[in-house]
Amino acid sequence: MYIDFYINDIEINELKSKEIVKEILSYGCVSSITVPSYLVKSVKPLLPSHIELSCFIDYPIGISDSKTRLYSIEQAKKLGISTIDISMPQYLAANRKYNKIREDIQNVIDTCFSDNIKIRYILEYRIFDHRCLKKICEIFDSFGIQYVFPSTGYFIDNLADNIIASNFLHQNSKNINIISTGNIWLNKHFEILKKSKIFGFRTNSLHSLKNFVSFDTASKL
Repeated sequence: MYIDFYINDIEINELKSKEIVKEILSYGCVSSITVPSYLVKSVKPLLPSHIELSCFIDYPIGISDSKTRLYSIEQAKKLGISTIDISMPQYLAANRKYNKIREDIQNVIDTCFSDNIKIRYILEYRIFDHRCLKKICEIFDSFGIQYVFPSTGYFIDNLADNIIASNFLHQNSKNINIISTGNIWLNKHFEILKKSKIFGFRTNSLHSLKNFVSFDTASKL
């Protein structure tokens, strides 16, 4: 299963972030690690080549203007990231400005293309209604966006609700890989996620990672 570990606690300093990353890697189960831009330099030297390093862009609520978002991507590229996690512009989605969303996505793709940067979009399913989410899925498909998080993970999120939203997004897209962002740490949570056939999950809990490794090992016996 695809697992992303993200660090979004603003109180975590460089030393602590290195300690966290070393523990993450010791579990041998993550596919990517996502951090804010100011932690990229301290984290990047610790990662083996097969672990993606992603940087948050306009996180968590996507309120920056287009120029600011693109500038942030350019700065992240200079830091040597392989992936960006960019928030959907909330004001565009809330006002159903789909042409502007298309324009924003095209600008992001153009900025990332030359450096082969993977693009993962962050939504917030509790803010957008189903009609809006369905339309955004159609737009993602038309641009070949393949990785989506149903919520920011910045707020408390019910796993069942998150999986329902994840399944809805998956059903309304041809090729989107949904990475669930609900609060997940118990075996019953992992069972639910496994049965849902969601592509993967994201967590910021070392306890969750440890439990998943135990669950995964036991399920293979």
